[in-house]
This record gives sequence, C-alpha cells and structure tokens, in this order.
Amino acid sequence: MIDQLCGRATIVAVFAAAIVFGSAGGAHAQGKWRSGPPIPQGANEVIGAAIDGQMLVYGGQDPQSKAQGIFFKFDPAKNDWSTLPSNPVPVHHGASVAIGHKFYVVGGFRLPDNGKVGWYPENKLWVFDADAKTWAALPDMPTARGALAAVAVDKKIYVVGGAGIPQGAQLPDGLTPGGAVELLGTTEVFDTDTNKWSTLAPMPTPRNHHSIAYVDGKIYAIGGRVGSCYSGGWSSNVWMNEAYDIATNTWATRAPMPTARSGTGIAVVDGKVHVLGGEGWVDDFGGVFRAHEVYDPKTNTWSRAARMITPRHGFAVAEIGKAIYAVSGVNNAGGAGTLSVVPVNEIYEE
Repeated sequence: MIDQLCGRATIVAVFAAAIVFGSAGGAHAQGKWRSGPPIPQGANEVIGAAIDGQMLVYGGQDPQSKAQGIFFKFDPAKNDWSTLPSNPVPVHHGASVAIGHKFYVVGGFRLPDNGKVGWYPENKLWVFDADAKTWAALPDMPTARGALAAVAVDKKIYVVGGAGIPQGAQLPDGLTPGGAVELLGTTEVFDTDTNKWSTLAPMPTPRNHHSIAYVDGKIYAIGGRVGSCYSGGWSSNVWMNEAYDIATNTWATRAPMPTARSGTGIAVVDGKVHVLGGEGWVDDFGGVFRAHEVYDPKTNTWSRAARMITPRHGFAVAEIGKAIYAVSGVNNAGGAGTLSVVPVNEIYEE
C-alpha cells in the first residue's frame, strides 16, 4: 500500500527520474497537429467530452483555487465556440463523460466552506442535458474525491482513483500542500438507467491526476501522481498502466507508459490509447510535456506519435471521429510559479 500521507515517494521518484525524459520504444512519430480557433476563455484544470460531433469544455481553477465553472461548446463544422450555462456548484479537478446527449461532471474540488485556499473534495454528480441546456443533480458518488478519472462504457460511468480527506480527519481548510491526504484506488460505477452507484474492485495503485480510457472490455488507468495531490516536492509521477476487466471485476498490470507524468489528456482512436501532455517534477526541476505516447492493448506495446504543439497539463481532451481535440490548460508546472493559461485548441489527425 502506498503511503497515504503527503510526502515524497522516494522509490517511485528514482524510477520516474530515470524514465521521465525517455522515449517510447524508438517508434517513429506519426500523425500531425494543427491549430483551431482558440477557446474564448482558457483555464487551468478543464475537462471535456464530445456530443454529436461537438466538444464541450468545462471547469477551470483560478489562482486562488476557486472553481471557475466555465462551459463552452466547439462546433468543428462551424469552426466556432459558443457559451453554455454552468452548473450550480462548480468544481475544478473533476472528471467528465458524455452519454447520448448528456454531459456528466463527477467529483472534483471546490474551496472549503471557510473560504480559505484549499481543495475540498466533492461527491456530486451533475448532468447537463445538451438539448434542454439545463443541469440536474444526480445521486451523490459514495466517495468524495478530486483529481479523479472517469470513462463512459455504454450507459455506465466508471470512476477510478483520486484524492480525498483521510477517514476521521478534520481538515477544515481542505487538502493543502504538505497536509494529510488519502490517495484512492477506489473504483465506483454509476448506472444511468437505474441511477444507482456500485463499488467495484479497487485499482491496485492508489493515485490521482491520472487518466483512464476504455477499449474492448477493459479500462486502462495510466500515469498519475502519488505522495500527494499537489505537484512539486510533495508528490512523484508514476508510469503505471493497470487494466480493469469489466467482465471479471479484476485488475492486471500492463506495459508501463514510457514517460512518467500526471495531469495528462487521454483519447482512444482505432482501439489505441493516446496519452498527451502532462506535468512532472524531478528534484528541483518542474516542467510540462508535449509528449504524445500511444498504447496498443492488442500488442501491449507503446509507440510515439507527433508531439502536441503546445506543452501543457490540466487541459480538456475529446475525440471526434478520428480526430483528437486538446483544449486550453497551462504551460508550466504546478508549484513553479504563477500558472500560465493557454487558450489553445489543437487538433491531431493521422
């Protein structure tokens, strides 16, 4: 069990440092990125999903850790952006999925009730009806957490990992750098037909700021952060790739991602998992990635694709057809000074 108090995960850091600048098996870069119309308001820690060939981008965290609740839609056919109404209780570091004409936001952080700067984990599940343009609250997730990951499989929402307040701890300021935190392997699923939550087998490596994707009956949890939910000297990145088999409710270790990183974006095209960008720290050096590494579940191997134009983390990703859209985020690592928001909209096509 990974130590669930904030602190430097020394062993992991040694291995992360060894591979953080590594390459993906020597494979040649493929595909090409291009720039699209920038999002009207960029932000740190945005999330996204696609509905009917259009990308929805939600979230945002301002410099005081307040959730911004920005909500925009990009229509590739019209090549423009429009504004959508935000949910009643905005969060940052949440997770999002789309099912049919509905956009779901689960978990995340908000400011604690005392108003001080901190990350207070939420257990809310919100749904936005893209036709009616309205939000509604759904049954609360059993486990309050932020910096989690979610993916839709048919009409179910699978939620994996994240960071929360340790059981029994009194943290009126929420989660803070250097403070106590519980890193979670918790896996829960919400059935949108029955409106009920269920608990599944936990992810073997508790972590946060990771990404998950679904391919052929399995959910792949890749990368992320251990030691803390804050970057810098409090945490270390991991390259773990663990696969959850929905049919058997079991986890298995798969080939690790070549570059350890957290705060990544993820997408699936033609049965392959694309992991984009992210941030990382090695000792006193913190930075962001342009990395674009691709996992093939059939061969359990990684390759490298064309790098993103703009290095960043905390950005929104969605696949539309066979194109990947990567929107906004920040281009310097958390803890490395004032975060620099980039309102870019970059599109990858093979």
